[in-house]
Amino acid sequence: MSQAEGNSPVTIHESWRWAAAAVAIMPLLYVLSVGPVLGIAFWLREATGWNFFYGAMYLYYPLLAWGHWSPMEEYIEWWVSDVFQTVGPG
Repeated sequence: MSQAEGNSPVTIHESWRWAAAAVAIMPLLYVLSVGPVLGIAFWLREATGWNFFYGAMYLYYPLLAWGHWSPMEEYIEWWVSDVFQTVGPG
């Protein structure tokens, strides 16, 4: 098959564009996943009584270390309290 038939190889420029997009999107996905992951972990802890599920907090320690009254805390609280209707540790 030749390139004229429609199957052209991916160029270096296109692969760098995909890599740059992945690098830009990964932190956003990490930040957006904190609420659902912690909500599920806390719900599972309440359902099973197994404290192991609190270990999910270690994955998100950089976001949890912001402190109280931050937008991140409000986002997590919404997922945990309103969506999953559970409580966190403590």
